[in-house]
Amino acid sequence: MPTNGIITDKKDGKVYIRIEEDTSACSGCAAHALCGKKDCSDAQVILNDRSDLHVNDEVEIEEKENILIKTSLLAYGVPLVFFVAGVLLGNLIPETALPKELLQFLSGCLGLLVGGLLGRHLAKRLSQSIDKYFSINVKNQQQ
Repeated sequence: MPTNGIITDKKDGKVYIRIEEDTSACSGCAAHALCGKKDCSDAQVILNDRSDLHVNDEVEIEEKENILIKTSLLAYGVPLVFFVAGVLLGNLIPETALPKELLQFLSGCLGLLVGGLLGRHLAKRLSQSIDKYFSINVKNQQQ
């Protein structure tokens, strides 16, 4: 579904697009408390600049591929898989004075840490090419 926005700024090779859609659903979002926005009306998209885009242009942004699923898998799926793998590998640790369950939990936490770092690295790589997941169509060009 396309989203409407207005280009508010262009600097350092980036274009800043303020989202102009109805943001009433934003306040009801479960992630609203965590997303860091004080007000839902300041929703913004930052993409690489293009020569045909100018400040105050009205644009339509559309997601070409389902980037939300990809980013969710990186943020939650990769660490979860590493946590479970750590717990299972913790079962292979030889007997010690510590309870087996504690060792499994600690190795799971270590796996979670590694998975979180890997997910973060992969998300940064994905963000370098974020433009290929969005199409921008100029609706009303300002000169």
